[in-house]
Amino acid sequence: MSHESLVSRLGRRVRFGIIGGGLDSVIGETHLLALRVDGLADIVAGAMSIDPQVADASAAALLIDTSRRYPTWQDMLAAEPAREDGVDAVVVITPPQFHAEISAAFLEAGIHVLCEKPLTSTLEQAENLARVAEESDAMFTVTHCYTGYPMVREARELVRSGALGRITLIEGQFAAGDPGVLREPEDPTKRHWHFKPSSMGKAVVLGEVGSHAHNIVEYVTGQRVTEVTAQLTTVAERREIYDNAYLTLRFGGGAVGRLWASFVAAGNDHGLAFSIYGDEGALKWEQESPEYLWLYRPGQAATRIARALDSTSEQSRAATRIRPGHPEGYLMAFANIYRDFFSAVLLKLLGEDPSTALQTLPTAQDGLSTMRLIDAAVRSNDEQVPVTFNTQPLASLEN
Repeated sequence: MSHESLVSRLGRRVRFGIIGGGLDSVIGETHLLALRVDGLADIVAGAMSIDPQVADASAAALLIDTSRRYPTWQDMLAAEPAREDGVDAVVVITPPQFHAEISAAFLEAGIHVLCEKPLTSTLEQAENLARVAEESDAMFTVTHCYTGYPMVREARELVRSGALGRITLIEGQFAAGDPGVLREPEDPTKRHWHFKPSSMGKAVVLGEVGSHAHNIVEYVTGQRVTEVTAQLTTVAERREIYDNAYLTLRFGGGAVGRLWASFVAAGNDHGLAFSIYGDEGALKWEQESPEYLWLYRPGQAATRIARALDSTSEQSRAATRIRPGHPEGYLMAFANIYRDFFSAVLLKLLGEDPSTALQTLPTAQDGLSTMRLIDAAVRSNDEQVPVTFNTQPLASLEN
């Protein structure tokens, strides 16, 4: 599928709106860089901050027309569907407690939604949003950006092909410890929302970094976590949330495993990695060395699998933009999420099946799976017992 040809066939790019992600946002600039890479969308509208002055300045910086610089997302929702040139899709880059209400409202208006992780701030919100996404004709995706890496998609295809045999052990971690997360600021008013219980309770570490570790191991293995035993602790002085989580897991496919999420792994710049073991071999990948995936087989030399080689899978090659020997990195992985999402929107606008573009993207059900894990982990920690929870899609439970 030629992504550029979709634009040519439709005769225009996706009309795109941004909610949050303004000049005061930590991740907003990364989104802006990633969504521009392939030239598949035009940013035409924005409600980019809860601060009206920041919202206006942020939209002005993107040359958004003054009539489409909205002070609130509600204003944007009221105006855009009534326009002949209204937005086709939006991205929601706000704290998680706002994801459910905003995303559901735009989905119900028939506007496609790309939403930051974690899916929501509570399990109840996640279940409600997943229902709306399931019932809507509009499409919904969660921006678990690390699934855009070619070598993550290669790992997924190797597991699916049976290259590791029966999956037995699954380990994931996102253990950061850079100065921005390691300690509390001297001035409590400068504390980022990531470190406030108001965003999603005390278990923010599981939403902010643990959600990526959880999502990536489920993405690669195709197995859902079904049971968790959790130890959640607070290490940094004056911190109001848990900042380290050790989870022991059972998976629906029979594997067991562990997940480590942390803000206090001092000296770690990033810390996202996974190890997948089967009875015939293992795979290991680290986000800080993303160009390579390591395959291990008992009694044999380790195999380094490099990005962009003809021997890699079709899914991996499709996520590759630059020839071997030229590192791509994080922004191109993030851009793959946007490229796949915009391609799905373009196919939908052309009246064609978007499923090919959607098959690589994290879904509302994936986001719901993480929220189920977080809810169960908190209960496990509070009660000091293992907690088993359901993993079935909502439709399956209601039929």
